[in-house]
Amino acid sequence: MKCALMNINDMLVFAEVVDRGGFTAAGNSLGKPKSAISRTVSRLEAALNVVLLERSTRHHTLTEIGKIYYVHCVRIKEEVESAASSIETLSDTPFGKLRVTTSVTVGQNLINPILDGFIKAYPEVLLDVRLMNRRVNIIEENFDVLIRVGILQDSNLMARHLCSPTLHWYASPDYIKRHGIPAEDLSDLSEHHCVFMNAFSENAEWQFSRGNSSQRFQFTPRFACDDYRMLRQRVLDGVGIGELPDYLCKDFENKGQLQKVLISWQGSQVDIHAVVAGRKSMTPKIKVFLDYLIETFRAS
Repeated sequence: MKCALMNINDMLVFAEVVDRGGFTAAGNSLGKPKSAISRTVSRLEAALNVVLLERSTRHHTLTEIGKIYYVHCVRIKEEVESAASSIETLSDTPFGKLRVTTSVTVGQNLINPILDGFIKAYPEVLLDVRLMNRRVNIIEENFDVLIRVGILQDSNLMARHLCSPTLHWYASPDYIKRHGIPAEDLSDLSEHHCVFMNAFSENAEWQFSRGNSSQRFQFTPRFACDDYRMLRQRVLDGVGIGELPDYLCKDFENKGQLQKVLISWQGSQVDIHAVVAGRKSMTPKIKVFLDYLIETFRAS
């Protein structure tokens, strides 16, 4: 029994290696170097006197014994997490690690500037924030809160609305000097160079709204990417006109480095939500973090 108890942490690390698909990814998730993760799995194999993972330079494959052992490790992991969650739910004081993920742009420009107030208000909560420009499975990847842009598609998740930034079209003074300002009636827009944010759709299309009227414009972009900061840089470089969130462009506009064009039109409105796994997972630390985000965005 003593040996089994000593190896519980090693079992959890082994489960993380399998879940993440390798030592490096598991190390990133657990905040440990790859070498430490590898030593932990080797120690576990030595204690059990079996091989759990067949290793090669590029791949790690579960052995038959490893597959069986992994199932038991997952059960233990779930019990450990359930026990911690139960204790936290019974506590009135928010505490423990809070794992949050969002995109690089939203994280750096909207979330990072407001975190200081939360950290000072809740010193017992350890914020662990990961910025990733990809789809995240909040349950499988063990995140508490996912801050995402766009429509929530999974009905099993619970979303709280934070804000709806407006997008407008911007160009650099250099671009305008070389190509002119596009006409407000959109008649010459097809003659202009355009850059496109393709994180939400591979089809390059802009939606223009003005009063009760709206128009769509389809085009072949001069440049496309899935990150607004990179897109903004191309606009600053004079590559083309881009549709960007106002919060990303305000400072550059004030400095004369960017200029709004097509100003009589409004671009897309993107909804930003804080997403959690469901009401059952609403521990005190998650609740106070959501409340803080909502109140802070509402005040701004």
